[in-house]
Amino acid sequence: MKISYFETAQYFPPQQITFEWPVPPGAGESDAGVQAFESMLSRLRMIERLGFDWVSLSEHHYSPRTLTPNPTVTAAYLAAALERLTIAVLGPIVPHTNPVRVAEELAVVDNLAPGRLVVGLLRGTMYEYLAYDLKPDEARDRTNEGMELILKAWREPQPFGWQGRYFQFRTVAIWPQPVSRPGPPTMILGTSKETCEFAARHRLGLGVSFAPYDVVRRATDYYRERCAVYGWEPGPDDILYRANILMADSDEEAQHILDALEGDVPLAVLRPEIRDALIRAETGNRAGPVIKPNVAGVLSTTFLGSPDTIVGQARKVRSELGAGVLDLNFRNYAGRGESPLTDALQLFGEKILPQLRDI
Repeated sequence: MKISYFETAQYFPPQQITFEWPVPPGAGESDAGVQAFESMLSRLRMIERLGFDWVSLSEHHYSPRTLTPNPTVTAAYLAAALERLTIAVLGPIVPHTNPVRVAEELAVVDNLAPGRLVVGLLRGTMYEYLAYDLKPDEARDRTNEGMELILKAWREPQPFGWQGRYFQFRTVAIWPQPVSRPGPPTMILGTSKETCEFAARHRLGLGVSFAPYDVVRRATDYYRERCAVYGWEPGPDDILYRANILMADSDEEAQHILDALEGDVPLAVLRPEIRDALIRAETGNRAGPVIKPNVAGVLSTTFLGSPDTIVGQARKVRSELGAGVLDLNFRNYAGRGESPLTDALQLFGEKILPQLRDI
């Protein structure tokens, strides 16, 4: 099993700020912003030494919790700064971005770090729709068209034109082409039937994140069923599961820490009037029942307990979901500052990571 660290380049405020989306930019301090990226690089060099396989980045806007509004820019920096880690750009958000530019930028990173880039394409969250004024009822169709265009831009050896519903280009001919052929390893992120179908039809991987376990299992089961229909079987690296983790010496201590953190971890939550409008505008068909979108800012913690318990939970994910890549978010520690986060990563690298190699 491969282990990925979800890096957010989180801003640690020198003084208390209100984490209500969007957080006013005037609340930030430039020195703390510079420190966030210096700490990020130090942290990633540490996890490289510890033996993690990947670092993942995602695209988010208007919040100090995730300072990667363009994860491809960060990926290019990390390509030069890191020696071994695979860089998983699990963004960009396709529907509000120029897909040709996305294809170009990721192709550059693939040349900067040959064989070390993984791409995840996604529709994004409701927060991102607000940031770039995207109509929620257009998001899915724009995503599908944009992903088709990105894939073709990587694979097509001759210039071509594109006249779609949402994107029109007289000529597409990106340089440089990706080193990886027919393009960098790519997965589609999401749990909807539409996402699973797209990934299976194009023989791409599937990334699922933060959803309840039963939702994730329905999605991965459906994905594998559709892959079989299209005549192929996904391997372990084709299914990624991103989830929160909190570990301690015992299960009871881990649960106690989580209970104590529930009201303390700063979450960038939506203002009530914005939240209610988004709930009315969007529902998600997650390979099963239609459910409301998560706009509360609260995400479950899947990996919870002692090192032995977490190893057992990882084995369950591998055997029942088919996931061969765990993308772990240590946000429960990041909410308390840099030192607890560093200590947690060290503990994971020493006590848990070696046990996951044979899964």
